[in-house]
Amino acid sequence: MPSSMASVGTVDERFQAYNIEMLEVTGGKFWKPYKDIAKPVAGSSAASGGVAGSGNAPAGMSPDLYQYRPPIDLTNRRLRAMAAALGPAYVRISGTWANTTYFADTDAPPKDPPNGYGAVLTRQQWLCAIDFSRAVDAPIVTSMPNGEGTRRADGLWQPDQARRWLTFTKAHGGLIAAAEYFNEPTMASMGGAPKGYDAVAFGRDFRVFETFMRKEYPDTKLLAPGSVGEANADWAVARGGYGNQALLHAADLTATTGNADAFSYHHYGAVSRRCAAMGHQTSADQALSEDWLARTDRTLAYYRSVRDKSMPGKPFWNTETADAACGGNPWAGTFLDTFRYLDQLGRLAKQDVKVVAHNTLVASNYGLLDERTYEPKPMYCGERCCGAS
Repeated sequence: MPSSMASVGTVDERFQAYNIEMLEVTGGKFWKPYKDIAKPVAGSSAASGGVAGSGNAPAGMSPDLYQYRPPIDLTNRRLRAMAAALGPAYVRISGTWANTTYFADTDAPPKDPPNGYGAVLTRQQWLCAIDFSRAVDAPIVTSMPNGEGTRRADGLWQPDQARRWLTFTKAHGGLIAAAEYFNEPTMASMGGAPKGYDAVAFGRDFRVFETFMRKEYPDTKLLAPGSVGEANADWAVARGGYGNQALLHAADLTATTGNADAFSYHHYGAVSRRCAAMGHQTSADQALSEDWLARTDRTLAYYRSVRDKSMPGKPFWNTETADAACGGNPWAGTFLDTFRYLDQLGRLAKQDVKVVAHNTLVASNYGLLDERTYEPKPMYCGERCCGAS
C-alpha cells in the first residue's frame, strides 16, 4: 500500500537524466567498438599528448581506442520519440571533449579549431541540440569550455567563449538548467587543462566562473566540483591516476565551491575492458554481487565526507554514471546491467541524490539506445518502466 509507506527520500522530478556527449554533437573520435579494437586489453598510453577533441584522444590515452563518428542526428524522429518517453528529464551535454570545444558563432565556422581548442561546435549543431532539448522535455545540463584557448597569458580562465555560447543559447530559446565549471577536474590534464594545473588554479578559476554566472545567468544552478572515480576502495577508478597524470582530489577542489547549489560527482565502479591495462576491472559474473552493486554507495560515502566539510547541506547530483568508464563493458547493453542501474537508482534516491545522469543516451556500449537504429536496449526498458512508475 504505497499510500501508507513512510517517505525515505525525495528526488528531482527529472531524477532520471541522461548524457549526450558534446563530442556526439560536434562529431569526433569516441570509443571504438570492441570488434574494431585489435587488442581489446589495450589501455592507457602516453603516446597521445594532444588536447581532447575531435582530432585527438584525451591526453594520456591511446588513440587506438577511439574511432571517428559523425555528428548525431538530433532531428531523428525515432531518437526524439525514445528520448521523450524518458521525460521529464535533463539532458547533460558535456563530457571530456566539452572542455576544449570552441563555439563558432559565425555563418562560416572554421574548418579547424582555433589554437588551444580541440573541436568546433557550429551554430547549426547547437541549434539542433536546443531544439532537441525542448522537443523531448529535457533542459540542458552542461559544463564550460575551459582549455588553454579560454585563458589569459597568466593562465586565468576567461568567460568570453562561455558568454558567447550561453548568450546564443538563451537567445534561441534554450534552457541551461545547471552547469559545472569543469568536466572531471580530477584528471585535469586529460581534460585539456594547462600543464601543471592544480587545485589552487581550479579555485581561482571557479571564483571567476561563479561571479560570471551569478551575474549574467542567475537562474542556472551551479554544480561543483564534477569529480570522478574517488572512493576508499582498491577498485576506485581514479586510484593511481591515468598514466602519469596527477590527480586533483575533490577534498582540495571544493575549498572554493561552497556557494554552488549542489555537489556534483561521477561514479564508475570499474573501467571497461578497453582500458584493462589500467586495472580496476570487473566481470559479468559479478554483476549481481553485493560488492558490485554497493560500489555506488561507497563512492557516494566518500564524496559525502567531502561535501559535509566544504559544502554542508548541499544536495548531490550524480552527473555521469554507467557500468564502467571507457565506453562500458561488452555486457553493458544487455539485460544483465539493468539490475545494476535500477538498484543504483534506488540506493541513491534514499541518500539525498537528486539527479542521476546515465552515460549515455546513445553512444557506445553503455548507451540506452542502439547507436545505429535507436532501438531501445534492455536498460532503456528498465529506465522507462521505473520512470513511469
